[in-house]
Amino acid sequence: MSEPRPAADDLTGDFLFAIGPEADASVFRADGFASIAAGSDVAAWTRGRVGTGAAADGTRWLGMADVAANVADGVAAFSSATPPQAGWRGRFVQVLWRADEGRAIALTDHFSTLSLFALQHEATLYLASDLRLLASLRVCDRTVDPVAIYHYLNLGCVPAPVSVCRGIRRVEPGTRLVFDRGRVRSDRYFVPEYPEDYDGDEATLTKALQDRIVASVHDYRPSDADAWGCFLSGGTDSSSIVSILAREKAGKVRAFSIGFAEEGYDELGFAKLAADACGAESITARVSRAETIDLLQRVVAAYDEPFGNASAVPTLACADLAADNGGTRVMVAGDGGDEIFGGNQRYAKDHVMETYYRLPGAIKAIGSAVGRAVHGSKSHFLNRVENFFERSSIPNPDRFYTDDSFASDHYDELLTPAFRADVPRDASLDWMRHVYAIGRDAAPLHRIMRLDLMNAIAQNDLVKVHGACKSRGITVRFPYLDPALVAFTGRLPARYKVRGTDKRYLFKRAMAGIIPDATIRKKKQGFGLPTAVWLRHDPQFQATVREVLFDRRARERGWFEPKFIEKLIAEHIEGSWDYSSEIWRLLVLELWLRKHLDGR
Repeated sequence: MSEPRPAADDLTGDFLFAIGPEADASVFRADGFASIAAGSDVAAWTRGRVGTGAAADGTRWLGMADVAANVADGVAAFSSATPPQAGWRGRFVQVLWRADEGRAIALTDHFSTLSLFALQHEATLYLASDLRLLASLRVCDRTVDPVAIYHYLNLGCVPAPVSVCRGIRRVEPGTRLVFDRGRVRSDRYFVPEYPEDYDGDEATLTKALQDRIVASVHDYRPSDADAWGCFLSGGTDSSSIVSILAREKAGKVRAFSIGFAEEGYDELGFAKLAADACGAESITARVSRAETIDLLQRVVAAYDEPFGNASAVPTLACADLAADNGGTRVMVAGDGGDEIFGGNQRYAKDHVMETYYRLPGAIKAIGSAVGRAVHGSKSHFLNRVENFFERSSIPNPDRFYTDDSFASDHYDELLTPAFRADVPRDASLDWMRHVYAIGRDAAPLHRIMRLDLMNAIAQNDLVKVHGACKSRGITVRFPYLDPALVAFTGRLPARYKVRGTDKRYLFKRAMAGIIPDATIRKKKQGFGLPTAVWLRHDPQFQATVREVLFDRRARERGWFEPKFIEKLIAEHIEGSWDYSSEIWRLLVLELWLRKHLDGR
């Protein structure tokens, strides 16, 4: 095992880079930014701790990284079929250029934990760490892309390569972007693969997985020279990381947890159980409905694109808790564990649906008849019965997409004719089909796990954690997304991830003795926000939502049908279906547009 690295791990900086005929020092001016390159057809600015350097051959670079071995070695990306960054660990983003050749290369890390945005205007390329930096340029017209809005409504985020601004592209995970004298191309250097070529007796595999997990968590441990801590939700991923780190640290590991007063949304008891079992220091807080309203405006400010995952609120609250307790600079998080060990509830559910999908047509016809018979019911249970039979009758990725298909499902009712004219119904589904087709063939479970890594993780969860923590000057490390660990779990057969409805099959055995048995056995809850409860029972929260969604500015956009939004709210309040996620997305979108794009 390597020794922990001191913080060249500050990933809260920003940069703007330009190459081409329009690139000069007058392109961009903003408080806090320093010019680091201004010459013939190249200009660059940085804010915060962004590394820079130059190679003997004249190649220059800027970037950020945490556990990568030697960022200066990245210059080989100009000449290598596979860039050296493919072998790096941790989080990074890097831009390299050769001004005399009019060439530049930019790379995101394997899961795009640090965003990279690109804007090409004629023969000049602009690159930035934050979309808002590109949107501030005079060459960006800031026209909202309706396809991006549609993706957001379905997925809760805007997935690469599109962005909320039509002319700006977000570079995809594990991708090298190449600019050569006015022309841009890109290639992927990383896609998760699943050869399933490591098999054996269960005891041997359990020990091998345990060793890999412990080594990865150790290697991502921050230096003790920095004030650091861990997210601890009370689930198995965060509990395992806290427990492993607590076993090897002389002082107490600090574990930060957020809870809620509402039943079913609070896991502080499990967080305390995990912390007490390994001797970690548990630091906790609860978030109320009133505090959520206050945090909502900060969530809108923290993200450079609309971000509709409501768990951004407790994530930001947890970042506040860490920053306000000892000036924490680095956090360690368990994101990615579900997606590499097989812990997502959707995997077990999809296994059942896949089994149904493969039944003879005559049997499935009975199920379809049952679904039709209960259609239109006001009963939440009967609605779920209909939903099961409907979803189980279609293959993946279409079936998996139905978890994220709000705007598609209500295309004609939700969207105005003008909006529908710009966006086909299957736009988001086609994006998911494209991502699903990337990579080599794999077992059905592994294909949706890969889809989750490239979608739910890279486009949603990591954006959430980075945005919330960056707003408080905190960098986050993700040991369960280490490329070597991801590759190792890809070698394990699918039956060691999900067996029947038993999730995390091998992981739970590997963590026996490391985390409490009660944590291993507990039902997965997630890091949610009780918006469903507040929207149903809290008149003040309902009033806040209506005030935003039905005022003049929202109506004048001409995108959504107000009567249908009112119907969503009414059906949620009466309990026939849970529309809290969809209503939250609409709320955040409107507030984000007002703050970042309106009136600019």
